[in-house]
Amino acid sequence: MHASPPRPTPARLARLVPIALLGLATLTAGCSKPPPLVTTPAARPAAVLFENASVFDVVRGVAVAGQDVAVTGEIISAMGPTGTVAVPDGAQRIDARGATLLPGLIDSHGHVGNGSAPPWAGEFPDPDRNLQSYLYCGVTTVLDPADLEPDAFERRDAINAGTLLGPTIYASGPMLTAVGGHPLPVIEELAPWWIRWYVVRHAVRPLASEADVQSAIDGLAAARADIVKMAIDSIPEGAPRLGETLAASVVSKAHEKGLRVVAHVGTLADALEAGNAGVDAFMHMVYKEPLDAQGAAKVAAFGKPIVATMGVFESYALSGEPRVSTPLERETVDAALLASFDKTPEGAIPPAFREFFDLLKATRLAWRTSVRLMRAEGATILAGSDSQSGVFPGPGLHRELALLVESGMTPAEAVRASTWDAARFLEKSADPGFGVVAVGKRADLLLVDGDPAADLANLARIRVVMKRGVPLERHPVGGGA
Repeated sequence: MHASPPRPTPARLARLVPIALLGLATLTAGCSKPPPLVTTPAARPAAVLFENASVFDVVRGVAVAGQDVAVTGEIISAMGPTGTVAVPDGAQRIDARGATLLPGLIDSHGHVGNGSAPPWAGEFPDPDRNLQSYLYCGVTTVLDPADLEPDAFERRDAINAGTLLGPTIYASGPMLTAVGGHPLPVIEELAPWWIRWYVVRHAVRPLASEADVQSAIDGLAAARADIVKMAIDSIPEGAPRLGETLAASVVSKAHEKGLRVVAHVGTLADALEAGNAGVDAFMHMVYKEPLDAQGAAKVAAFGKPIVATMGVFESYALSGEPRVSTPLERETVDAALLASFDKTPEGAIPPAFREFFDLLKATRLAWRTSVRLMRAEGATILAGSDSQSGVFPGPGLHRELALLVESGMTPAEAVRASTWDAARFLEKSADPGFGVVAVGKRADLLLVDGDPAADLANLARIRVVMKRGVPLERHPVGGGA
C-alpha cells in the first residue's frame, strides 16, 4: 500500500491547469511539500500479534484486559486471553501492555478535499495531506458528504485498490441544493475568481425541477456514489433553500437507484422537512436555534442517525478569540498555520457571514442541551468533524468527541459513536465488517496508552494505527510531538 498519483488522463490534465498555476506561484515563493505524516513499512508483515492488550468492546462499552489479538492479512484472525493465541508464522509482535486496543475511528462527516486554513491565509487544499492527517490521528474510515467530482470517486477507488494511502472513503460527490442555495453563496464569496467556475461545476448540483433531480441522481449512480448529500438550510440567512417537493423527489429517486440520502439541516423546520422527505441521516443537528423537549422528540422520532458536528460551528462561533491547539493539531499542522488563526484581519469576513457567526455564538451553548434531549428520546448520535477552516482532518474528530462528552455522553458512548454505530450506518448492517475488535472483522485498529473510557483524552495518546492489517509509521510535524 503506497501513494501514487492517478494516471494523467486528458480530463485530469485539464483539471490540473489552475492547480499547476497555483503550484508555480508556490514554488516561486520558495515553499516545498512537507514530509509525510504517515508511511507504510518497507515490508508488510505477514501477520501481527498485539500482546497483552486491553481490548475495548465498543458494543458493551467495557474493556477486557489481558488479551492477545492476531491479525493475518487484512483481517483479525484470532483473539483470546494472553498466551492462548498461537503466534502466526512471521508475525510482528507488538507489546500492548498498559494500552487499549480499539477499532479505528470513523469520521461520519469529513471533507477530504477541503482546506483547513482561515480564508485569508490563501491556502490551497491538499487532499493527500488530509488523508495522511486522518490516519495519523487514528481515523481509518471517512464519510465524505460533498466533494469535487470525479476527484472524490477516483480518490476513493485508488484507496480501495491500494495505490493511495488513506482511510476508507465513502463518497457522495457533488452536493444537491437549490438554485443559489448553500454552498453556492460561500463559494461565490470566498473562492478566488479563477477557480470559482471549476468548483461550482464540480462540487454542486443546483436543482430547479424534477428533471434536474433525475439528471443529478442518474449521474451520481453512474459514478457509483456511496451516498447522496442534499442541503436544506440557508447559509447565509436568506439564501435560497431546497423546498419540500424537490427534497422528497431527491430521496425518492435516490432510493430507486439504491442510494441513501443525507441532509444538511440547520433549523427544526429544515430537519422536519428532511425527515418527512425520508432522508437516511441528518448531517448536522439543529444548530441555528435551541431545541426544547418537544422539538427533540420530533427529530428523534424519525429514527435516523444525527451527525451533530458541533465542533465546526463552535470554531466559527469563536473566531477571533484565542485558540488553544490540541496535541494532535500540533503534531499534524504547521505551527505557522495554527498561528494564522490568532488574529482576524479587518474585513476578512463578509458582513453576511459575520451575522452567521454571531448567530452561532448566540446558540452554541444550547447545542449541548439539544444533544442531551435528542439522546433522551432515543436518537443515535454519530461523530463527524466537518473538516474545513479551523477544523483539521483527524484532530477535528477528537475535538468533536470531547464536545459529545460535554453534551452528556460517557467517553465509552462517544467512542461507540465514532466506531460501531457509524459502521452500522455506513454498511447498513446490524453486524458490519469493521468498527469493532472481533475475529473476522477488518483490521483497522488503534492502540492508545491508557483507558479512553476513563479519560477520553487517552484516545489521542496513540501508539499504533493499523489500516487493513498494516501498522503505519507515524511522523509528527517537526519530527516530534
